Amino acid sequence: MSKLHPADIAEILRNLDPKKRKLFFNSLKPEVGARVLAELDPESEAELLRDLESPQLSKILNVMPSDDAADVVADLSQEKKDKVLQLMEKEESADVKKLLKYPEESAGGIMTTDFLALNEDISAAQAIEALREYAQKAPPTFFIYVVDKDNRLKGSLPVRNLILVSPEKKLKEIMDEEVISVPVDLDQEKVAQIVAKYNLPVVPVVDNAGKLVGIITSDDIIDVIREEAEEDIYHMVGSDEEEEMGSSVFRIARGRLFWLVLTLFGGIFASTILKSFRMTLERIVALAFFIPVMMDMAGNVGTQSSTVVVRSLATGNIDFSKIWKVLIKEVKIAMLIGIVCALVVGTMAIFLGEKGVSLGMVVGISMFTAIVAAALTGTLAPFVFRYFRVDPAFASGPIVTTVDDVIALSIYFALATFLFKIVG
Repeated sequence: MSKLHPADIAEILRNLDPKKRKLFFNSLKPEVGARVLAELDPESEAELLRDLESPQLSKILNVMPSDDAADVVADLSQEKKDKVLQLMEKEESADVKKLLKYPEESAGGIMTTDFLALNEDISAAQAIEALREYAQKAPPTFFIYVVDKDNRLKGSLPVRNLILVSPEKKLKEIMDEEVISVPVDLDQEKVAQIVAKYNLPVVPVVDNAGKLVGIITSDDIIDVIREEAEEDIYHMVGSDEEEEMGSSVFRIARGRLFWLVLTLFGGIFASTILKSFRMTLERIVALAFFIPVMMDMAGNVGTQSSTVVVRSLATGNIDFSKIWKVLIKEVKIAMLIGIVCALVVGTMAIFLGEKGVSLGMVVGISMFTAIVAAALTGTLAPFVFRYFRVDPAFASGPIVTTVDDVIALSIYFALATFLFKIVG
């Protein structure tokens, strides 16, 4: 097994029953076990952590990167967490405790304390010697961070540059002062946006005083992007990641039911709209033929607009300063779509026979108006959700679809009632 890649070993573990999984995992060396644990999916990792004895787990955590070790410890029960931290080596335990103080989804929560920081006044030769010592007990590093006597971040230096300069050169003379860093309390999603914007392989993390406290590597950023994408997908359907973690059917049903009940009341409200316009519907029965079309088109257009805005908000491409620009663009798109759809559905209504041209005008104008209104709702909803600090992804799910259905029906029957009074 030691010859296999950790990802392959993790795949084998996932297919074993709990008893065999524990036996198999305990046979691995701590160094291998640490890498395998990092490759497991959350559900398999949680099951394995429940079965592992504290002494065995502490040995594995001692050789794990501090950020990964902190993630593992955070998932343990308080009793087991205290015991494992006590059994770990003093230095590793201190690093993990430090990381556990930060919110899980902040820069501090995903950073690692395994990095090399050197004083700005030492020479390149001294830096190379320090690098040799660091490499014997830590993972490979591509950057050296340069700090002052108070540990404030001053610059960065690619390792390869050390061998290209004179050994007597001081680090402050050869470092890159334009180093991009992130504050320790910054949300992980914004960290990912900064890394993507500047194409950074690694980003240093500083506290409020500008002191270097850790670094975030590209593999952690990839995990963040995946987690945020999964979270948005779940929220778009009014659910959450707990479903994938094997929660009970009652827990899953309760989570889904909250949003579905909201849409249920929306549907009931839509029914009251139909009741309010029953006289119009009784007089022109053909109006009923186009109710599903109106609701479907409004819902689809609203979902398209909200999905585009949600994605742009998540990637940082737009913010509140661009709300009018986005709104105008989406309305223009909706108007073009609305004209095409109105012509198609209006023409079909004309040939139904009953109130031919009049019905075609009502259906066409209603379709155009409903589509534009749905685009407005779908565009504004994510901004409203973001303003109230709610994940905008919820705006792409059942909520916007239900609101658009209600708006479409209201427009349809209000216009029908008004226009039929005019055109007869």
